[in-house]
Amino acid sequence: MIWKEYFYWFRDNWQKVSLILAVFLTVYLAVIVLPQSTLLFAVLMAAPLYMLHQTEEHHIPGGFVPFLNRDIFKADPVRGPCDPNAVLIIDMAVWVFMPLYSLWALTDIHQAIWMPYFYIVQAVIHLVLSIIGKRLYTPGLATAWLLHVPWAVWTIGLLMQAGEIANPYWNRDLLDSLTVVLYMAVAGLILNIRYRLKLRGRPNR
Repeated sequence: MIWKEYFYWFRDNWQKVSLILAVFLTVYLAVIVLPQSTLLFAVLMAAPLYMLHQTEEHHIPGGFVPFLNRDIFKADPVRGPCDPNAVLIIDMAVWVFMPLYSLWALTDIHQAIWMPYFYIVQAVIHLVLSIIGKRLYTPGLATAWLLHVPWAVWTIGLLMQAGEIANPYWNRDLLDSLTVVLYMAVAGLILNIRYRLKLRGRPNR
């Protein structure tokens, strides 16, 4: 398989292995890290929890991309602004940064404090998207509220007990999490603008 073919395979199938990776990492962390440090276990669980979230978004039951195109961007569900390339670029950035900052937390726990705040903000955004799209359920909503928010609140509580957070409601780490969310929002805006410009350039039939 040449590199181009491998890229296309990875682009179309990466989300299908999210569940396997999430289960493997959860078991590994529970066996190796949890007995040593509950706080560190909570922080490192950020990555597998995000993988579970993306399994719901893109695979079981999936459908987040058609939802965005159809109900948010008001475009064709398949040929809308959000396509496999866009999903790969946006989500892989989080896949890269989250494990890196999780590992950085092994020597400096402060580097990972933004992640629980990111999950709370992301859950709110999923709820807002559901309201805008006028749907009771949207792919990713369940894991965002049933997994991410409880984990985030628990982790923030542990960080407070450890003296790593002075004010849980407003701090630099909350601002850092908003920066990650802003990146995702700007990426979505650019996709929509690009799509609209592309439509304007098509000849009328």
